[in-house]
Amino acid sequence: MTNNLKNPQYPTLLFIADCYKYTHASMYPQGLESVYSVLYCRNPRLDLSALNGHIVAFGMRQAIAKLKTLYAEFKAASEESIKSGLEFLYSDFMNLDKSQESYHFLIDKWLSLPNEIPIHFKVVPEGSFIPSHSPIITLQSTKQEHCWFVNFIETYLNSQIWKSCLVATNAARFKRIEYDCLGYYLDESWNFHDFAQRGMNGIEDCYNSSMGHILFFNGTDSMMALKHLYDEYGAQASLVGSIPASEHSVMCLGGQSGEVESFKRIMRAFPKSMVSIVSDTWNLWEIIEGLKRDKEANEMIQNRAFPIVLRPDSGDPFLILTGDAGSSDERARKGVIRLVDEYFSLSKVRIIYGDAITVERARAVYDWCKDNGYNPTEFLCFGIGSYAYNSGIRDDVGLVSKMTWARINGENKHLIKSPITGGEKLSLSGKVGIDKHTRKTKQFLDSDLENDFLSEDLSIPSLGDLRGFVKAEFLRVLG
Repeated sequence: MTNNLKNPQYPTLLFIADCYKYTHASMYPQGLESVYSVLYCRNPRLDLSALNGHIVAFGMRQAIAKLKTLYAEFKAASEESIKSGLEFLYSDFMNLDKSQESYHFLIDKWLSLPNEIPIHFKVVPEGSFIPSHSPIITLQSTKQEHCWFVNFIETYLNSQIWKSCLVATNAARFKRIEYDCLGYYLDESWNFHDFAQRGMNGIEDCYNSSMGHILFFNGTDSMMALKHLYDEYGAQASLVGSIPASEHSVMCLGGQSGEVESFKRIMRAFPKSMVSIVSDTWNLWEIIEGLKRDKEANEMIQNRAFPIVLRPDSGDPFLILTGDAGSSDERARKGVIRLVDEYFSLSKVRIIYGDAITVERARAVYDWCKDNGYNPTEFLCFGIGSYAYNSGIRDDVGLVSKMTWARINGENKHLIKSPITGGEKLSLSGKVGIDKHTRKTKQFLDSDLENDFLSEDLSIPSLGDLRGFVKAEFLRVLG
């Protein structure tokens, strides 16, 4: 049999799991009546000290909604296309012998799936701050004959959710820097701007994860965040934004000798809005000096209703912004912040730095500003790129899924993974919940927790409501 994986007749649902998941239904013991699994946070690798050990759980409902769409597409497909796809998977790819009873058993499991996905989900609210060993999603089978489907979707849920949690958690870590500087939570913040779209793993990845940034900040250049906001989170475009900005191609077209003229041309093009102008195409220090020396350029800067934003995006961010004592150039020794303040004032020329920004580098610059009498939230924006938002793995936020409870022949079983060779992988056990009042995780249960923080409500909240909730969560974990 010859098939083509790209053939659209095969429903996507058939391909969403790791291969080993496809045969588990035939390995389960007789008498299995119900199973229960937990997706939870376990020993995240990120430095979460700024958030008192919490990750930000985000993206669960969008992942479940997409899964349900894939399930509906599967159920709408013709039986012929499903059978063909299953034969491609089990016979052509996995080389299962069709004479085996298990082969036909597995095919029948797929063909007998009900019209509605056979899983009952409970989920923490979007944007919840979750400590290690706390549940994010619980899943229980609703059809005895399809217990297998609960853990089949584990791969899908982990792959769809971990990046959204990573971006949201790192955004919260940046938010802590701003919070420590101001001493309060800034509701409308443009101090950290999302520059990560080009460095994500395709625009679908950016679509899924870039909402995590705008839970805490208004500024984004990731247009897939705007698309996602419009599609699912209330279409409140007024809660996010960006400004006109040049790039190196714009500056190069004007030539190095015409760089000041390029600045003036750009300022004339946007007289009634802020505009960001890249300044490191050639000699950062010379262009700052040139803007000061050129009478017309200087007057344009001083007389504008809105400031320009200087973007010096090459080199060590800390040394470029705060000064490099080892430089032979006096201007470089001063650094961009002091130089701009001296030449133009930081109310007329603001600064955005968007290259290789990490939590550690951002905090170092903020600390320097505080020590030198500057309030960075008044003039400085950091562009957060994929260096922070895509340099991570699932282990950074500790997302794992484990089956923790089952009913076999009428008897409840508390399942536990407890490897002697890896104690850090000790799993939760039994049914699990979070007490809504104390926020303590409860396990070893046989029924749902009465005051469970996890909810059956799978509706996706608006961004405005989300921001209010994450603010409360942020302040709660800071005590």
